[in-house]
Amino acid sequence: MVYPEYRLPFEELTTIDERVDFIHKQLASVQYAQDKLLAKEGMPPMAVVTRDVNLRVSLDANQGTRVSKSSPLTGRIVQIIPHWPDGCNALVDMAVGHKDTWIYPHLVDTFIALNDATPVLTVDEPVGKGEMLWMIARNADGRETHAIS
Repeated sequence: MVYPEYRLPFEELTTIDERVDFIHKQLASVQYAQDKLLAKEGMPPMAVVTRDVNLRVSLDANQGTRVSKSSPLTGRIVQIIPHWPDGCNALVDMAVGHKDTWIYPHLVDTFIALNDATPVLTVDEPVGKGEMLWMIARNADGRETHAIS
């Protein structure tokens, strides 16, 4: 018995542009269907607005600081991407949050230190416009300056 070969709908597409166009059409049709359902319920269509807030600091040896920026809009924090360059050797630690809430790490007064890492963290944290988004960074390396974000 010969079984049919399972193929994804976009496998015939050869170039990346063709694949991106295919996926874009799929996403557009989902958005269209979602907007129709919302209209049927008497609700306005959903608009998604995203903003990146970059908290970056260069720390001298044995120094620490708190960097903050105000939230540009009311919504949700959905992703945090901290970055430790190579050479930090787990001597540079950080914590990220907003207002009085610690987001990463989640426990209050705890910090995380890594080396040559850029984890992508998915979160779902409500935030209001104008709330302060902050990062506390500490460099325990006695010799080198490190820049983290």
